[in-house]
Amino acid sequence: MKEIELDINCGGMINGEVVTATGTGQGSVDRGTLAINLAFSHIPEGFSIYCASQWTACCSTPTFAIERDGGVNMLTLTKGRYRCERTFDFGEYGTYQYYYEIRLDQSTGKMKATGGLHGTLDLPELVAVEPNFTEIMVLAGPELVRSFSRSAFIAADGTRIPVRVQGQYSPLDRDPAADWTCCATDQVRKSFINVLNAEGTELSLIYSTVIAGIHAPEALPEFGLAN
Repeated sequence: MKEIELDINCGGMINGEVVTATGTGQGSVDRGTLAINLAFSHIPEGFSIYCASQWTACCSTPTFAIERDGGVNMLTLTKGRYRCERTFDFGEYGTYQYYYEIRLDQSTGKMKATGGLHGTLDLPELVAVEPNFTEIMVLAGPELVRSFSRSAFIAADGTRIPVRVQGQYSPLDRDPAADWTCCATDQVRKSFINVLNAEGTELSLIYSTVIAGIHAPEALPEFGLAN
């Protein structure tokens, strides 16, 4: 499977206001890319269209990551069917969460990302996102991967607005025999975010993503145990 069509639908409450977003995308497993277009119903005051640039296409980008050094993307690990949750913590500016279900139909090459978001934010006007997004993915159990990352946005006055992101991935289909630890180590996923348009209620961008295994170092001679 080389090209996958993505359909996005989400809704929720931001700053006490109902917000919905719909979008489409085109993912390439061979190139490790995902291009998306998102349209919001509106952008509440204190929120920003740029916030969605770090959604990694509503958590579907890990499906398309190029695999290196033992890394395993979500297509290999889950067949593109999983749940994802993330919390975006802006410190003094507030927090918000989102929840998504990713469903890939391999027979048709179509994927759906459906979910919700909620939170309270008081962000200044944002004009850019730092283009590099790195996520550490840690195997926490047979059906759980936890993730951690840090990034930042740029405000209109040039201030750097940092954000900490914590999340988790879990199986969509509960299979007693499933074991997510069977074919993946702890991993690092690196994405480059190329924002093409972020005006009003519309966002267009392309993600380029690589996922690699994190391996424990071998003991150096000076730290070896004496016989």
